[in-house]
Amino acid sequence: MSAKTTPLRLFLSELAKYPKQMGTVWPSSPALAEAMARWLPESKDQLMLELGPGTGIVTEKLIEAGLREEQLVAVEKSERMAGFLRERFPQARIISGDAMELDKVLEGLKFGAVFSSLPLKAFSADQVERISTAIHNVLLPGANWIQYSYQIINGHAPAKSFHAVDSEIVWQNLPPAKVSVYRRAV
Repeated sequence: MSAKTTPLRLFLSELAKYPKQMGTVWPSSPALAEAMARWLPESKDQLMLELGPGTGIVTEKLIEAGLREEQLVAVEKSERMAGFLRERFPQARIISGDAMELDKVLEGLKFGAVFSSLPLKAFSADQVERISTAIHNVLLPGANWIQYSYQIINGHAPAKSFHAVDSEIVWQNLPPAKVSVYRRAV
């Protein structure tokens, strides 16, 4: 990345090229990222997975909340954003890949939590089921999937292999978003 590349400039550039992939019109706010980071497990010796980290606001808040950078594995579809994240978080494992292919890109790793910024509402029901199954398969038993969405009235888990644990609406985000926490059914 060039010295002039800022997170906002990179976000807007990728939004112009891949609007459906981005799934939003504006980057996530620090308030949204903090609401997600509050769900970081107390035991930080496990790997944590972030899906769709974009320019890294949730990543930043997870690290501020106590996650060691080397405990983070992030999967980002955008090659440019993945490169930006590698520069910003050099000790994290940043994977250029597609969340639809988690079983291939994660090589059998298991995680204490999944923090997802994937725009699930932009995916078909079959794609959401595929992602949900992949997330279920990489989570340790009893671990949480923390997902935000702009659909703030739905309280249902995205798949039967999860149940809803908690949720919070973050009004200090454009647009307002809902952070939902789902627990892996054993």
